[in-house]
This record gives sequence, C-alpha cells and structure tokens, in this order.
Amino acid sequence: MQGFWNRLKAEWYHRGLKYNTLPNIALTCILPKAKGAKTFLDIGAGCGTLAIPLAKAGKAVTALDSSKAMIDLLEEDISKQKIKGIKPVLASWGAVKVKPHDAILCANVPTLLSEPGEFLREIDGLAKKAVFIIESADPDSDKFYYRELYPLLFNKPFGKRTDYLRTYTALHSLGIFANVEIIDYDFDQPFSNIDEAVEFWKEYMGIVTEEHDGKLRAFLGKKLVKKRGMLFARFHKKSAIIWWTKDGKKKRQG
Repeated sequence: MQGFWNRLKAEWYHRGLKYNTLPNIALTCILPKAKGAKTFLDIGAGCGTLAIPLAKAGKAVTALDSSKAMIDLLEEDISKQKIKGIKPVLASWGAVKVKPHDAILCANVPTLLSEPGEFLREIDGLAKKAVFIIESADPDSDKFYYRELYPLLFNKPFGKRTDYLRTYTALHSLGIFANVEIIDYDFDQPFSNIDEAVEFWKEYMGIVTEEHDGKLRAFLGKKLVKKRGMLFARFHKKSAIIWWTKDGKKKRQG
C-alpha cells in the first residue's frame, strides 16, 4: 500500500484513531489468546493503530509498514508519548528479512491477502506462539458511503468486497483450522468543515476535477453529524479476527 498512503490520507486516518474503537475491542480479544507472547510482528502497522496499544500493554512490537507517511506519524507519536517497545520498520512485506516473533499480527491489509496462500505459510512459519489476522467480515459492507455515492456520482454500483472467508478457506487448505471471532467497532472520521470533507472524499475516490463538488457537498451536508464544533462521518464496521496457536494448529480449537 506504499502508493496509497500519502501524508494527507495518513493524517486523516491518524486523526480518526481518536474515535476508533477497534484497538480496544481487538486487543481485548487478542491478548488473552496470545499464549503469553512477549514479542509481536505487526505487518502493515500503519501509524500504530494496534502497535501502540500493544506496546502500552508491555509487548515488544516490530511495526512493519511500506508507507513513509504512516511510519513518520508512528515515530512522531512514539516521541511525543515517550512510548517504549516499538521498533518501526519502513519496508514492504518481503523486502526485508524479519526474525521470528512470538505472535504475528496483520490487520486490514487486503493487498497481502489477495492471493493468501504463500503469505499465510510465511507468517505461520515466523510465529512461535500465535497468529492473528483481522479482515472485513461482510462482502456487502460499505466504504465511506460508496454504495450511495457511486450511483450518484458515477452512475454505477459499488461492487462487492472480499472478506475473511477467502483467507479462512486458504488456511483450511494448508491444514490450519483457525478460530474466528466476529467483532463490531466504530470509526468516526472528524472534519473541521464541509470543505475538508469534500476534499477527503475526492482524494479517496480519485476525483481530480470539480465536476462532482456540488453533489458531494449536498450529500455530505445531509450525511455528516455536527458535534463539538466538528463534522463527523460515522461508520460502523464488522470484522473477523482469525487466529490460531502454533501448539494446536492442526486441530480445531475450542
């Protein structure tokens, strides 16, 4: 995802983390299942969505990400908050050699799971104790109101999205009978004003002209929620945490 996360998008995402319940919900699930893991390799760590709370929970985390913008933000937070235990690594998966860790974590990195077989074998081999993968749990899920915006702006539907079942099926073919826990979480994206919101959607949808500005502004004016002098896009998401431990991966675990 190196080319996707420019500084602008990364800063928007970083700002939204304050209103993101994923870290707390995911770690509530992951930490008790990590079988005493002390070291974590967070693949596609971004700006530290899970790496920072893992470090604050006393774990040593290698945070691997290919986006300089994301790693820069992570390093800034490490410095500001005086966080210990995180080693940021600016690199794509496979571009640098990584040593085994007690636990491997990969959250919401669809590019690595588009053809999951080899990647799953590699991370299973690197994990000493456990592996955790977080993916969308609904192929009909929306993204940034795209199901309404695509017909409005482009006169076409927003297609189905892949979800965790492809990964789970690939694991099954490898003889890894993983566990699945479905979680729900909120991610409210804040904006200073409607102009910034329009810029956000244009950036994410790849719109470079002003031809859709009027429709976008009218749509977002009705959709966004005003709160504490800010505008919020409110999103509710459903994801699957797929996990397995190395001591029992060849049999289903209760």
